[in-house]
Amino acid sequence: MSRHSVFFKLNILFMIALVATLLAGASFMTHIAKKERTDLLFKGRMIMHEYRVTRQYPLELLEELRLAHIDGAEKEKVLRESSGELNQMQGLSKRGKVLRYRGHLYLYIANHRYNLLLKDTRTYREHFFVLFLVMFGTIILLVTMYMLLRKTLVPLKTLQKDIERYGEGALTQYAFSEKKDEISQVSDAFYRSVSRIQRLSDSRTLFIRNLFHELNTPVTKGKILTELVDEPKTKAMLDVIFSRLASLLKELAQVEQITSENYVLSKKEVRIMDLIDEAKDLLYLEEAIPTNVTDQTLLADFASMSMVFKNLIDNALKYGKNLEIIYAHESLSFVSEGEALTGDFGAYLEPFSDKKRSGTSGFGLGLYIVREVLNLHNMGIEYRYDQGKNRFTINFKNIL
Repeated sequence: MSRHSVFFKLNILFMIALVATLLAGASFMTHIAKKERTDLLFKGRMIMHEYRVTRQYPLELLEELRLAHIDGAEKEKVLRESSGELNQMQGLSKRGKVLRYRGHLYLYIANHRYNLLLKDTRTYREHFFVLFLVMFGTIILLVTMYMLLRKTLVPLKTLQKDIERYGEGALTQYAFSEKKDEISQVSDAFYRSVSRIQRLSDSRTLFIRNLFHELNTPVTKGKILTELVDEPKTKAMLDVIFSRLASLLKELAQVEQITSENYVLSKKEVRIMDLIDEAKDLLYLEEAIPTNVTDQTLLADFASMSMVFKNLIDNALKYGKNLEIIYAHESLSFVSEGEALTGDFGAYLEPFSDKKRSGTSGFGLGLYIVREVLNLHNMGIEYRYDQGKNRFTINFKNIL
């Protein structure tokens, strides 16, 4: 159990309270025992004073003080087998001491005139009955409060696991509590939020799927009808429009897939050359791309990382020429000749960036998808312009 845990601190608090209660009880017990012995010695002084005045045993006083006179064989046995002197009383011509025998206190007074053994009729346990009762009640109260607090805090562990499962997209079942304590209220608030977010996510997914379905059909039909147009300018204009719409729908579908909470990476060792070939197939490229990549591998999700390579290659071909892919230690650069990007590179990583160049078929989603996928892989992307060349570099260790 971590020392930062609430349960650890609760256990420490309970142990401190329990030890403090036992120490306080022991202290009170010592005080009471000392007081009882002092009281018995004081009673002895009263008995001796009465005896000295009347020259006979004050039976009524003994009964009132709950003392009994012990004599004969029993007296000898007590004096012989008692636990010894507990306390001592001294005066001008009198001496007394307190003895303990079989759960009772005895007062033994002896001098040249009298020899008395007085027994306290109350048992030793009776002296501490109230103290034992208070200590027992306090310990029961501490244990009860401890158990109740632990029972109240136990749902925190369940809530922690559910939060972790929710973060992993694996929280499918949860139940609201009928309790009214603060922890139950926090749990219920979290589950209500999860329920609302889940409903919104389901609505969003349904909306996007229907949107793509409804838009893909007219775009596909439009591209087919474009081929039937005889007038060249009109045909070219329609082809550009429908191609841009098809490209937008495709990029939107990629964004929806990557940013989906249910998207799970399937990482494995893949050859970088295989990723390049897959990206070329997605772009329908036949020509070779100069590269120094050979058999190097990368731990990545093949499908999403292919999308990254495809977007970076497509970006380089659209905005430049003479593309090269250069592998270095823990990085891969896509280098092409062309004009430098203007302004902050971070603006190009935002969706529908207004930094896109006019007259192109891009919609500002390509680099945004690159960033999102690399973030999922805990990798980074940097841009540098040097000697007339744009260099987009993937850092496999995200050292930026």
